[in-house]
Amino acid sequence: MKRGHKNYFLCTLFLCLILLVSCVSGVVEWEKYYPGANSQPEEMDKLDPEVPDSTPEPEPRGTTAMRIRAVGDIMMHMPLVNAAQVTADSYDFTKFFEHIGPYLEGADIVAGNLETTISNAQKGYGGYPMFRTPEDLLPALKSAGFNLLTTANNHTFDGREFGVRNTLDKLDEYGFLHTGSARSQEERDQILVIEKNDIKAGVLAYTYGTNGMEVTISGENLPFMVNYIDREQIRRDVLLAREAGAEVLIVFIHWGDEYVRLPNSFQKETADYLISLGVDIIFGSHPHVLQPMERRPVTLDDGTEKEAFIIYSLGNFLSNQRDRYRDSGVIVDVDVIKDYDRGTIELGEVSYTPTWVYKYTENGRTDYRILPAGQFLDGNDELDLGKTDLERVQAVWSETVSHLGTEGAKANR
Repeated sequence: MKRGHKNYFLCTLFLCLILLVSCVSGVVEWEKYYPGANSQPEEMDKLDPEVPDSTPEPEPRGTTAMRIRAVGDIMMHMPLVNAAQVTADSYDFTKFFEHIGPYLEGADIVAGNLETTISNAQKGYGGYPMFRTPEDLLPALKSAGFNLLTTANNHTFDGREFGVRNTLDKLDEYGFLHTGSARSQEERDQILVIEKNDIKAGVLAYTYGTNGMEVTISGENLPFMVNYIDREQIRRDVLLAREAGAEVLIVFIHWGDEYVRLPNSFQKETADYLISLGVDIIFGSHPHVLQPMERRPVTLDDGTEKEAFIIYSLGNFLSNQRDRYRDSGVIVDVDVIKDYDRGTIELGEVSYTPTWVYKYTENGRTDYRILPAGQFLDGNDELDLGKTDLERVQAVWSETVSHLGTEGAKANR
């Protein structure tokens, strides 16, 4: 090879080596600052972060609804407990609810006033005047359809501090929502807000008193263990409920005169106060007989116009009381409607189902069933009630409808 050609070849080779080194160095630097840039397509898919969908969710249109269903006092007199006893240490209360269960199905909130404490065999059981009931009642209530039990009533302290704590522990164990009593100040201040179908309902519960049993509760625990009817405390609770996002406010309240079928002045004044705070629904208990209900147009201080619903007493849902009017109650349904297009939340349909506690003897044992009174209006006696019982359950329908009326609400058969 001629000398000139040889020099030309060496220069070309040297330049190629420089170019190759530069390329390799560039790839390394590129990979350093842009990891995965030289990966295969399938590897790139693994390394690329997911890009969030920036498409906004469409605004909801039309309406959504929450159905609230409530019954009155669930009282466990000892004849009821004895009727449910299966063995020395077991009880089955489910049969009490087998005929009324279908009427409790399908609501978002199904609530009752648990007017007893939950006890155990060691502490003992009892009826009036110190209600202490086996926990076997709770799965029966759960199976019947209840998901919320209120615990503020004049029998909250029947089992003393143990009764309060054990009742709430057992309600938690069986999956019930609850409000009205508490195991700590923190729990007492945690307002119950239930969200269903994009509607948030704040639920509060209060009682007029506790039969003097408050003297059995230690001074440091009494302020939180039960909610008494205290206007300033209620006002604070309403504010807490609103802060927690409640769009609807429901108050279960234990008040009034026992066995009196009309509300007293304290009930009326307290109802007015609750409504002035923006409470939408008031469910009353304690008189053990039905008291009237009403749908009331309301204009709040800020000019907001709305409607509130009150039933002063739901009567007895389950008890051993047999006098006229004390052996019956109602299941009340209240629909709450959210209208997305109008930006409103308001009361919808209100209806009620008259109920009667059927007490009978079978095989030498006393037993009980809660019956929907409307089923027996046409003489449809699937239980083969005697003449006296059939006439009584039919009378319950008439007494209930005439007392509660049908203006703004319908009676369900």
